[in-house]
Amino acid sequence: MILFPTLPYVHRPDCGHRVVMFSLVLLLLSVPTLPEVFAQTPPASDPFDQEVPLEFSKVTQALDHDDYDQALKLLSKLRVEYLKSRNKLLKAEILAKIKEVNRLNREFAKLHREYAALKKNSNDPEALKAIGNFYCLEKGDWGKGLLLLSKSDSPELRQTVLSDLKRPVTPTERMKLADAWWEQASQEKGPLRKAYHLRGRYWYILARPFLTPEQRVYRDKQLQQLVLEADKIVIWNQHNGSYGDRGTLACIVTLLYQGKSVWRKSVQLPWLIDAPASATVKPPHVRFDQVRIDVTNFRGGGGGLGEVEIFDGTIKLSQNCSAVAKEYFEENRQFHPSNVTDGDKSGASGYWLLNNGQQGWVLIDMVNYLQQQ
Repeated sequence: MILFPTLPYVHRPDCGHRVVMFSLVLLLLSVPTLPEVFAQTPPASDPFDQEVPLEFSKVTQALDHDDYDQALKLLSKLRVEYLKSRNKLLKAEILAKIKEVNRLNREFAKLHREYAALKKNSNDPEALKAIGNFYCLEKGDWGKGLLLLSKSDSPELRQTVLSDLKRPVTPTERMKLADAWWEQASQEKGPLRKAYHLRGRYWYILARPFLTPEQRVYRDKQLQQLVLEADKIVIWNQHNGSYGDRGTLACIVTLLYQGKSVWRKSVQLPWLIDAPASATVKPPHVRFDQVRIDVTNFRGGGGGLGEVEIFDGTIKLSQNCSAVAKEYFEENRQFHPSNVTDGDKSGASGYWLLNNGQQGWVLIDMVNYLQQQ
């Protein structure tokens, strides 16, 4: 049985497309603008950054340089190496990555005019804005994308981006930054409008628990109006090192909207004794505001989870959202349900664990209303 598609699956541009891509490569080599911008303020870790599996590290390096042909060559090599592997999860990731790189390649080709503009004027604000939005929206690289947007042709956008790059820490500053992103979103359309909305949502969710009811009223209405859709959900199992006495084997994932189920799926979870392991599910594009995961089968003493990542496109929606559960092990904070949205897949900050021998559920609230002591 052939598990991988034959080589024609990898996108091969026609002659005309090759000419465009070759021209873009020449422009990238001749325009020092992007490296210069990035060198001015090295991008810090961004809240929307995603960790890269070790197997894809070289692929990511090629993508960082917009070398899509090299990225596809590396992925083709990985595909051959893992053709006979029993690691079905990794094989599925390779296929998904090939599809994603082909999509990025097509989007990158649309920026020919902008890179040509930078060749004439390395500080062209309109071109920098377009390329910055490409980095944020398409590549999911907000660290670099924001640096480019900080030199865009919009004073309001520049100010919003500069505030974001400072990574505000006080609730008031975060609230104001959320407002600024939502204002920028109102001036855009389509996917970019949604990306800006989600950026504002991220900062508001961080601020919300510390705001007054008066400060929340209008902003909560804005939060509820955002249409959230999950392109993929990555469920990370808990592990507890040499003990190896517990872990989730199966669960049911349910998307809810206004308290009603809109999608449900049974999932088998891989488990490793001393390392994170995950399963990825891809729901249909339905609106939701909560995700519930019911542990239906477990090994040893009981079940639990390490992290739940919910993505809308390249943007992680779940980080810092509130989570509540039927229970957590001995009411020990190390095993609190909030551990499934803290951004830590390693387990170093703790897991959500059920009490011994119990089935149970954890619910992630995307509007951050529910809290559990």
